Amino acid sequence: MRPFAVLLLAFAAWPALSPAQDETQESNAPAETRNGPRPESERRAAAGSFTVTWEAPEELRRLFEKFLPPTKAESGQRPVSALRSWIRDVRKRVPDIAAAEGYFSPSIDIQVDDARDHATVKVTPGPRTLVDSVEITFEGDLAGDGPQREKRRERLRQAFAMKPGQPLRSADWDAAKTRIEEALTDYDYAAGTIGRSRADVDAEAAKARLTLALDSGPRFTFGDVVIRGLENYPEAVVRRVVDLKRGEPYNRDRLEELQRRIQTGPWFATVTAEVERDPERPLLVPVIVTVTERAAREVGLSAGYGTDDGVRGEASYRDRDFLDRALDLQSSATLSQKRQFGYADVYLPSGLWASDSHGNVPFQDSLGFLLEHNTIQNNNYNRFAVAGYRHWKLDRFELQAGVSYQIQRSFPTGSEVMIKRALAPIIFTTWRNVDNVFDPRRGGVLNVQLAAGSKSLASGEDFVKTYLQYQHWFPLGANDQLLFRTELGRTFAASRDPLPDDFLFRAGGARSNRGYAYQSLGPREGDAVVGGRYLGTGTAEYTHWFNEKWGGAVFTDVGTAADSWSEWEPLKSYGVGARYRTPAGPFALDLAYAERDRKFRLAFSVSVAF
Repeated sequence: MRPFAVLLLAFAAWPALSPAQDETQESNAPAETRNGPRPESERRAAAGSFTVTWEAPEELRRLFEKFLPPTKAESGQRPVSALRSWIRDVRKRVPDIAAAEGYFSPSIDIQVDDARDHATVKVTPGPRTLVDSVEITFEGDLAGDGPQREKRRERLRQAFAMKPGQPLRSADWDAAKTRIEEALTDYDYAAGTIGRSRADVDAEAAKARLTLALDSGPRFTFGDVVIRGLENYPEAVVRRVVDLKRGEPYNRDRLEELQRRIQTGPWFATVTAEVERDPERPLLVPVIVTVTERAAREVGLSAGYGTDDGVRGEASYRDRDFLDRALDLQSSATLSQKRQFGYADVYLPSGLWASDSHGNVPFQDSLGFLLEHNTIQNNNYNRFAVAGYRHWKLDRFELQAGVSYQIQRSFPTGSEVMIKRALAPIIFTTWRNVDNVFDPRRGGVLNVQLAAGSKSLASGEDFVKTYLQYQHWFPLGANDQLLFRTELGRTFAASRDPLPDDFLFRAGGARSNRGYAYQSLGPREGDAVVGGRYLGTGTAEYTHWFNEKWGGAVFTDVGTAADSWSEWEPLKSYGVGARYRTPAGPFALDLAYAERDRKFRLAFSVSVAF
């Protein structure tokens, strides 16, 4: 057995190619090559460069080309002078590069064609060294007795990435040590480290023996949470989401979870949560939470154009310290050709909801109101709404529950004026299981809404609204994908007339049946399209991405909204579209043909902030 360190010293002492040897190898070039015409060589001499051909296994060849590129001669110097210096570097560094990939006995043959300023380097790597055995020992508290410690030791051994039979690559060896040290310090042992590590290599047998000693140090426990960096916001906005208990065993996941909870609030640009890892003081270690505050107030202006609502402008105002109580006020006013809309929502600081199955689940309460004037499909209406909600969010699941009161005055063209109202408890749920929230290629998203109201409790009609939307993405190779989307809705009510539009359904537009105008599909009242009690739509779309940014799509949409299933019909549209990836998700420009109306319609949406 030869220690790894001894081999590295041997590689460092590899004899350099002497000038005499250079001359000997250069003279081996064929005479006809040396004495023939040299237009290419003269051009290279003028540029001070030479060329190299590597003959080696593919993975080594790529490394040699990357780390040993030809050097350029100095001004007035022939390329062959730079070539000789480069050859000495090759003799020295090729064994180190090969050893990093597990080849510890390479041979090197260099042939130089001086007439063409060209070198051919043939590297025969020899047998690749494989891991023969792995031995992991333990020190510190983890080396003690007890079944729990033994289970933890065995899990760490099994988690070590380098297994017998694998090639001994330096990058893999380093990565395996990093990962096992992270696994050691995931919980209990905050100051754990690798005490010793060694790779003993027998180059002749092409075998390596790996040994590690993991020093766990003592067990750590959490102490008090100390918050740093607060200047403008009260400490309570952080304390409300802290659930670390004094004396609780150290756990990295708990620290990261606390950091995420605080970061999701609106008040801080950056958040870190950490402990001091002093093995001399492992008990009741203070948890240091450091925050960087965001500005309390923001004003925004934007303008845009969409095929659904035409030209629009928007002004927004946000105050993260509303009433000097860290209440998050979000408000906006939007003016467009068809719709004027304003709202103000106040979000309270987040809290924790105790759950037997999911532990402490973060939640947030909000209160808000809106005012709206809408002119769409010959249906003019004014609407006022006020609502309060509680919002829970897990990794893939969101739940929003609350109460909404709406009153709406409608002026359908060709029909009588109607007052509609509803006081309703509402539940929204969203389940996501996608690979990328903003640009999914695989997985699905499910949305479900439920609402109910009664004439005896300030609603215009007894009703129950149900709504479901599901989207699923299927990848087809590296550049293609399929999207399927369906919407189903029904409002159980004796009549739609007394209900606000929020509790009824219309179809059509960029996110629905694209061949028909926005919310143009539904029952008619006079000359106006109004909301119906039934909804059913579906989409099938195929997208091919030409490069990282641009793609093309073909699609078909079907469905409509109606006031009964007997009136519902599968209205079809189909078309082609362009896709452009943006940080907020793909921008879509679609040209759709409506089968019923025999018309083409362009559907897109874009907004520019300034």
